[in-house]
Amino acid sequence: MAKLYFIYGPMSSSKSAQLLMNAYSFEERGIPFLCIKPSIDNRDGDGVISSRAGMSRECVSIDTDIDVFEFMKNYIDKVSFAGLDKPKWVLVDESQFLTSKQVYELSDVVDYLDINVICYGLRTDFLCRMFDGSKTLMEIADDINELKVSCKCGRKAVVNARIDSDGNVVVDGDRIVIGGNDMYMSVCRKCYKEMAAKANGNCDRNEYVELDVN
Repeated sequence: MAKLYFIYGPMSSSKSAQLLMNAYSFEERGIPFLCIKPSIDNRDGDGVISSRAGMSRECVSIDTDIDVFEFMKNYIDKVSFAGLDKPKWVLVDESQFLTSKQVYELSDVVDYLDINVICYGLRTDFLCRMFDGSKTLMEIADDINELKVSCKCGRKAVVNARIDSDGNVVVDGDRIVIGGNDMYMSVCRKCYKEMAAKANGNCDRNEYVELDVN
C-alpha cells in the first residue's frame, strides 16, 4: 500500500543528499522512480537536484500552477507508451515550496495511482513560520520523520536563520529568498533569540524581537 512521507529538517541536515541516495538505490535495483522539485528553487539551475555533498541528479521542475496529479497521469501514459513501467516512487525535493493544493494532489498520486511519494523539505522559514506546503504535509502525511542537526552550541538546531554578509541575523525581508550557506545557518531556538535580539540592538530577555506570526 503506497504512502505519503514527509521528511523534514533544518538546512544542512542532508535532506537532498538522502533523496539522492534513495534515487541511486532505486536505480541500482531497477525500481522505477521520478524526482521532482518546485521550479522556484533555481539555486542549482532548472531541472537539477544537488546536495552540499556534491551529488546531483536531473529532475522535473514543477511550477506552482501545475496539477501534480494530472502531470503524473500524463507521465505514466508516456512511459507506458514507451514500454516502461510506471514509477513506484516519487521523490520531491524542497517540498516546502509546494502549494497546499499540490500537496493534496500528491496525496491523490498516492491514493489513486498507488505510487509512494517522499517529500523532503524545511518545516519553517527564516522567521520560524511554517511554510504552506510543510503545514499541509504535517496535516495529511502518512509518515513524518525529522532529520536532526546540531547548533554550534550543541543544542538541536530548529531555526533556519537568514544571515547577512557579516554573519548577522536578518529579521525582515521577503519570505522566500533562495540561498545556501552564505545566506542561512541552522541554529537552536535559544541562539536564534540571542542573535535576533542583538540584530535589533536588544540585550535583555524581555526585549527580544517579537515576530509577526499573522
